[in-house]
Amino acid sequence: LGIVPVEIARPRIAALTSGVRTVEDAHRLLQEANVIVALPNTLEACDPEAREALISGCTDLMVDEAHHVSAATWASVRDRFSDKRVVQFTATPFRRDSQRIDGRIIFNFKLGDAQAAGYYKPINLVTVEEYGEQERRDRVVAEAALAALRRDRGKLGLDHLLMARTRTKERAVELLAIYSALAPEFKPVLVYSGPGRTLANRAALAQLLDRGPDGARIVICVDMLGEGFDLPNLKVAALHDTH
Repeated sequence: LGIVPVEIARPRIAALTSGVRTVEDAHRLLQEANVIVALPNTLEACDPEAREALISGCTDLMVDEAHHVSAATWASVRDRFSDKRVVQFTATPFRRDSQRIDGRIIFNFKLGDAQAAGYYKPINLVTVEEYGEQERRDRVVAEAALAALRRDRGKLGLDHLLMARTRTKERAVELLAIYSALAPEFKPVLVYSGPGRTLANRAALAQLLDRGPDGARIVICVDMLGEGFDLPNLKVAALHDTH
């Protein structure tokens, strides 16, 4: 866009993947880098004196995903910059616990603006009314979602995938059984975070990304595949538990 001149000197950027152990290391880092990128937990893992030296040497704090800043770990970092310039960025400024993100709003790009600019496309919302037992409700939602997936993939010839979202691991296992029984040809897979899940999640996502005959066309997740996950083929969402 020409906002940054091509001849400008680019900043030297350091990304912290572990805590800084000594004050000398902190000073060396400050001398070598113009921008330091770190997670709050990484800063908390620093030696206290090294952390103070690092923060004292920084002039500005840029907080991404600032809706998390009310959490203790995030707030402890932000509070150390109370007498310096702090800029906070978030796409979700309203928290479910109603805690306020403090500060003065200097730029606000509203959802209506994004819709008017064409960043969001219309969503085809299908509501399902079923008041029976949980298993019956899940089955009816799954059947409606599978009807949409089969229409997209069959009649329309679109390479679409289905994501079924639920709130707990136990519910996800139950949904896997339902989708496997209703649509075994789509080879449903399951992803959720937790101990021992790294390899299983990696294998499931690899199967989801496989466009061949052995690829999965349905993924069941628990609070995953949200922010930061980019797979345009995920076009059908079955919300078994709302969020």
